[in-house]
Amino acid sequence: MEIGLNCYVMRDFMAHFANPVRLKILCRLAGGSACVTELVEATKEKQSTVSQQLKNLLLAGFIAKQREGSRVYYRIAHPAVRKTMEFLQGLSAELPQFKTRSVFEAKES
Repeated sequence: MEIGLNCYVMRDFMAHFANPVRLKILCRLAGGSACVTELVEATKEKQSTVSQQLKNLLLAGFIAKQREGSRVYYRIAHPAVRKTMEFLQGLSAELPQFKTRSVFEAKES
């Protein structure tokens, strides 16, 4: 694969992780499936914001949904997304020297 094309594919893939709300949703889903109510609670975001970002992640193929009774549960659907989340979570433990705010703290500032 041509390096230029490969860079565009990687850029488009990683762009989904750059949004703090999407990243919080993916962090939660890395621990297992969840419904919107659980995602709103975990992310501390408005339901409409979470729903909008879930739609973006669904359209990108990052997550899948499944109806169980009256609830819809979301899960990470693509193996590359799961591997990336595992990598990012492992990497975050090794990066204490960076002076950045957590996406979980950014909302409260």
